[in-house]
Amino acid sequence: MTSYKDTRNGTLGPDFSTKLSAWLALGCITARQVHQYLLDFEDGKTDLGKGVHGYGKGENKGTAAVRFELLWRDYFRLATWKFGPRLFRIGGFKDDTTTSWAYPQKNPAVQHKVSRFLEGRTGNGFIDASMRELFLTGYTSNRLRQNVASFLAKHMGIDWRIGAEWYESLLVDYDVNSNWGNWQYNAGVGNDPREARMFNPVKQGHDYDPQGAYVKNWVEELRSLDDPQLLFQPWKMGEEMKRELGLAGDEWIEEPLKRIEFH
Repeated sequence: MTSYKDTRNGTLGPDFSTKLSAWLALGCITARQVHQYLLDFEDGKTDLGKGVHGYGKGENKGTAAVRFELLWRDYFRLATWKFGPRLFRIGGFKDDTTTSWAYPQKNPAVQHKVSRFLEGRTGNGFIDASMRELFLTGYTSNRLRQNVASFLAKHMGIDWRIGAEWYESLLVDYDVNSNWGNWQYNAGVGNDPREARMFNPVKQGHDYDPQGAYVKNWVEELRSLDDPQLLFQPWKMGEEMKRELGLAGDEWIEEPLKRIEFH
């Protein structure tokens, strides 16, 4: 908890986040209970956490950050109470009608793009790693969830609700308010004063997975690569390297859904 502020944007390993989200979503523990445990830790009133840095020394940036995230969960719950079914509508809480979304129902090309997105074969290493991790484990980090939502909604312009529904079907920590509220937030139709919010997943990969360890862990086809640029942008591989890896001609390598540049 004391290191949460510094580690919360991690991507790989068991200890970069609290891992409380599933227990909260399933009702096994409440936000108030977590808050009380934090108070007892900060005040040195419990043996739980005794000997850990920060024990008995009051609120620190780590415990404050955990509380902030608990409040964020409550905020989305309150937003659902206020806006009701608009949580699930394409226009979101803003009732936005200005965005032209692409829908897969009657467009085979969009259907194919959606299939590749869900399968983790977009051609963007950071996004593909997250989609594969989600499918195999039911979990992916907060940092990746934001990038995935931004990729589908902002970079691809595809109905953001497809991503929200996919997350709903797979997440072990699925919470209706947080999931759909966050997808709206990243799609630009929720409650966000920064309407132009868009993540560059290549830059984000360099920032939060600088050696590409996370991508290598989940995208097995790229594990023999060492250059982070190629891990995040595998379409930049030369023809000889593609042949050596057995990737020559693979659609997700040759034709990424979006060529996002970052140097």
